[in-house]
Amino acid sequence: MGGKTSQLRSVAEPSKTADVTLESSVVEESLSDSSLELSNPESPTKHEAFILNMPDLVMREILNNLDYVSICKLRRVCHAFRDFIDCVKPDSNLKSIDLQVEADKIVGRVRVQKFPTLLCKPVKFDYKERGDRCVVRSRGRKDIFPKNFVDMCIDDFLLSALKHQKSVLGELCVTKKLLFDRNNKPVPQTAGKFVIPAFDKVFDGLMEILESRNCLLQVESLKISVHGQEQLMQLLTHVDLQVLKSLQVFRLIETKSISDHGEDTSQFVLNLEILKDCKNLEHLRVTRFSISSPFRMFTHIPNLSVNMQTIYCEDVIRFKHVSDLQYHQITTYFQTMENSDIYAHSEIRFGQFPDNFVFWKLLDWRKTEEA
Repeated sequence: MGGKTSQLRSVAEPSKTADVTLESSVVEESLSDSSLELSNPESPTKHEAFILNMPDLVMREILNNLDYVSICKLRRVCHAFRDFIDCVKPDSNLKSIDLQVEADKIVGRVRVQKFPTLLCKPVKFDYKERGDRCVVRSRGRKDIFPKNFVDMCIDDFLLSALKHQKSVLGELCVTKKLLFDRNNKPVPQTAGKFVIPAFDKVFDGLMEILESRNCLLQVESLKISVHGQEQLMQLLTHVDLQVLKSLQVFRLIETKSISDHGEDTSQFVLNLEILKDCKNLEHLRVTRFSISSPFRMFTHIPNLSVNMQTIYCEDVIRFKHVSDLQYHQITTYFQTMENSDIYAHSEIRFGQFPDNFVFWKLLDWRKTEEA
């Protein structure tokens, strides 16, 4: 016990490497027997009891020097640890969160800002359904919990990732995983299972977490699958839109082709007026939805991939350097910065263009002037 005491005391000293010490002396040892995890919270070991009896100041110092993965491990030890972590609210310090949902499996990936060694390679978590249990795999470790795989993912991964994220998150991605074969044909989900019920449960869990936060989530890039307007608005009301730089929205359907070109989306409509004041938005992609909002709301966005119900000449001419106008599609290429080699590409599909003849006349006049 004396050896462990000296190791724990060294964590509180700024001159020591706290995260490494704790990884070797606390986290790994406390997880050595998976039967003592949350599946059996009433049987803490003496080692766990000793840690929990440490002064709050020392415990807070320990948490402040841990990365996200280590905090996840501690949350699994017992409910007392989980409650203490939720009370202290250590910043997750995540750069990105990526959650891809299948019918019987969820794959989560995170990148951590605080520790450069993890920046190049994301940390992966797998939550796989096995009967009425969940198999969790991460970093070569395998644990089995008597819990539904979606509930386990929400409590173990999503909650710990988003609940206390204080710094700006680079990317949040919560989407249905796309499965295609070598011929780009959709691969069916597990026989007898459907992805939409699992995804809806994940989305509800995501909303509960965002609603429990005491501030808006600051995220630069957001990728989300939704059924329609209601879910999207529900999510965006909990996001700081002044920080948002990229938004990608996908319609949630059970099976889909690799491309949505030629699909009739007239019955699936989004009103994106909420984005009109997003001055920092640089990229907007909306897939398998039609947009009813006026196109002028989006002309300041250099990188667009949208399907508009109706567009008008006055709005289109705000998009400079229109390079191609085809039947029901406008393609644009232009430099994002003066004297820059980086070009933005936009593809605007539309259902109606009532005054397109005005646009054609203007385009012909510009070509004559340039000649």
